[in-house]
Amino acid sequence: MSLDAVRNSELLGQLSDVELERLESVSSEVRFGAGEVIFEEDGVAETFFLIVHGKVGLELTSPGGAPLVIQTLRDGEMVGVSWFFPPYRWEWRARALTETSVIAFDAEQVREQCKDQCELERQLLRAIAKAAATRLHASRTQLLDLYGNSR
Repeated sequence: MSLDAVRNSELLGQLSDVELERLESVSSEVRFGAGEVIFEEDGVAETFFLIVHGKVGLELTSPGGAPLVIQTLRDGEMVGVSWFFPPYRWEWRARALTETSVIAFDAEQVREQCKDQCELERQLLRAIAKAAATRLHASRTQLLDLYGNSR
């Protein structure tokens, strides 16, 4: 599958054709069944994903408790931001909530491409910052829902 399915996503929308071709060279299509874990909290972040079709829940886990879905990601959204920053470990667990197809990118190879492609790095950082800010807001909202009325 080419990146055409997600070409207008937040991550890819501002990239040149050359940058898209380079990213495509380190990508592959992957499918996850409903309920399948995509990555585990504190696991090595060696891949990141763009959702082509489906829904992915970002979960916060706690010992002995059920996972809490902090945010639901949909078509065109990036799954995973921890792959870009050392120590390259996942902060959340990601689980397919429905049958989900994604484009998976080899994080190490993308980081290597960024070393000599400033515009690619800038666009990735922009998309990652937006995703991180959205996830922080979603976490805050969940915490308010859980603990806001406990006083």
